[in-house]
Amino acid sequence: MDKKKLKRHDLVYPSIEARNRLRAEHLVGLTGERAFLVAAVFAAASPIPGIVRREEALAADELPLGFVHPQLINGSRIRVAAVLKESEAVKLQRPYELAQLDFAASTACMEAAQAACVYAAANSIKMGVLGSAGLEIATGLPFTHTDSDLDLLITGVGLTQLQKAYVELQAIGQRFRVAIDLEVELANGYGIKAAELFQPTRTVLGKSLTDVQLLKKEAVLEILPQEA
Repeated sequence: MDKKKLKRHDLVYPSIEARNRLRAEHLVGLTGERAFLVAAVFAAASPIPGIVRREEALAADELPLGFVHPQLINGSRIRVAAVLKESEAVKLQRPYELAQLDFAASTACMEAAQAACVYAAANSIKMGVLGSAGLEIATGLPFTHTDSDLDLLITGVGLTQLQKAYVELQAIGQRFRVAIDLEVELANGYGIKAAELFQPTRTVLGKSLTDVQLLKKEAVLEILPQEA
């Protein structure tokens, strides 16, 4: 796997050998339920992928990933920051691929995800599913619950189409009583919140794999695909 091709929110699946190594490394000093869940995340048969996170001072062939177990402990999930060698990765999955898959609607969040995916497909919009909903689609495990929000990713749309999509997705959220957070993936590698783009401010917060910075809206609008 080529590290240079990775983007924010990508899912990376470790090999069995890598899961064994990560399990041994991250179980050190853990006991009880926390140890049980970490062991489950890195079990050889685990379907849970790592989510690409912001880079650290790593070697050129090392991938910074974040892993999470679906079970809640005192209202929150165990999150494990791990490092994987490029050679230990066996599969890469982008959020846009998840939106193309069939999945069950076990919660209101997943029902909203289904409706959003249908809307995107019908309007030829490239949209991906992130967060708990994305992990549930990828693994089949119950990552969402009754209070889950829906995080979505969109790219390749101009400002007018983005505005229409944002309004439609908010309507879908209201229909299922689920908060929908839409992120725009820009061609320069930064992600911005669609809601911020439509606020009366001059800048938006941009996040990439290397840093976080304020981007001028004027520059962002120039990056978006130009509409005829």
